[in-house]
Parts: sequence; C-alpha cells; structure tokens
Amino acid sequence: MVFMVLASISFAYSQDNRPPMKRDDQPKRSPEEMLKQEMKMLTEQLELTESQIPFVKKILEDSFRKVQSGFDKGSRDIEEINKLMEERDNNLKLVLTDEQFSKYKSIKSDEKIKMKHEGPPRGKDN
Repeated sequence: MVFMVLASISFAYSQDNRPPMKRDDQPKRSPEEMLKQEMKMLTEQLELTESQIPFVKKILEDSFRKVQSGFDKGSRDIEEINKLMEERDNNLKLVLTDEQFSKYKSIKSDEKIKMKHEGPPRGKDN
C-alpha cells in the first residue's frame, strides 16, 4: 500500500518535474511588471496608435496604483475593485475607438472566464 502511494506521488511529480503550485504560492508580479505586460498586450491586440499609448498607459498606471493601494491597506473588497475597473474602462472608452474598445471588452471578458477556472496570473510564466 505504501509503495502504491509513493509510486503515484512519484508519477505525479515526474509529469512536469515540479509540484503543482497553489495560487497563493505563485510569485506575485509587481505593479510595474503588470503594467508592462498589459501595455504590450493591448498595444499589439488593439493596434494602439502612437498617440493613444501614453493615455492608455496613464489610465492603467492609475488603475493599478489604486487597486494596489487598496490591497496594501488590506482591502480585498470585490465591489471596490469592480468600481475601480469600471472607472478604468470608462476612461479607456474615451481614448479608444469603438472597435478597439469592443475588442478590449472581449479580451477582458475572456480573461475573466480564464481567471474563474485558473485564478489570476501571478508569475512571469503566466
């Protein structure tokens, strides 16, 4: 019996040579890393113009800063986070074209679905 347990554990570890990570065990990205990754993705996916980039970057910086400030104070209030995301989206709507904003909402919707199944991305590999 002990052999079977050890064999199954060994097999599980050998699948990818590392134990599965829990969401809380994954390394957290800094706000700067999140901003850089988000800007890269939005610039490519939405085909942002050179004139849009600084505005989008400022909106995201403000949004990340406000969310991080809430987390630093110990707040994990989902309603407050949703309010901040809505504010971010309203500001982005002023900068993006209708087509870009529609694509942006689709991207965010897909991310939300993925987060429900996998949890938020925290490491550089995600």
